[in-house]
Amino acid sequence: MKLLLFDVDATLILTGGAGLRALDRAIEKLFNVAHAMDGVAPHGKTDPAIIREIFHKKLNRQDVNETMISTVLESYVEFLQDEINRSNTYHVLPGISHILENLKSRSDVFLGLATGNVETGARIKLKRGDLNRFFEFGGYGSDSEDRAALVRRAAEKAASKTGMAIENANTFVIGDTPRDIDAGRDAGFRTVGVATGQFSVEQLRSAGADFTIRNFDEGGDYFLRSTLME
Repeated sequence: MKLLLFDVDATLILTGGAGLRALDRAIEKLFNVAHAMDGVAPHGKTDPAIIREIFHKKLNRQDVNETMISTVLESYVEFLQDEINRSNTYHVLPGISHILENLKSRSDVFLGLATGNVETGARIKLKRGDLNRFFEFGGYGSDSEDRAALVRRAAEKAASKTGMAIENANTFVIGDTPRDIDAGRDAGFRTVGVATGQFSVEQLRSAGADFTIRNFDEGGDYFLRSTLME
């Protein structure tokens, strides 16, 4: 059995900046601070970590607790649905639908998510692209602010659903940032870097990815061979 854990943003879909706009709106509504995401790089970070950074950098608050983060997340999720609905450039990345259909049809593969999005946010983002049907479970930013911990949580959920622990060597974390690669490696799993976001194949390879592809359209066959035939 192989376990494949996919990141969401810039790996499965592009939302056209919907998440960034939603978080900007949430911070402005709650704290009257505009453009909170300016100067904050979200790539590969969990939602709670991004919000903590905003508190530190934009609101000059160091005493950040879980209640404060949860309050922002509740507002963010409300705005996110609207922003996803209105995004003119939302799209499922090339090759993704074909790859997921192929994997879902196999009895020797289990699919999950490993994303910094809180679960509600991830589901909102994937719904428009009709991708939720491929993923019964996942590890999310709502499971842990730490990326490696949420990856481990995804694997634990997979073991619970399958009734067996899947070997680390048969578990692959797939994402578009060095943080995805770091989290997968720190969790003890193998990693696939896909250069569909802000980072190149060379950067993902330098981050330690076991396999790298430019995208799932051109690299889909190599991805399947690398993850399923070893």
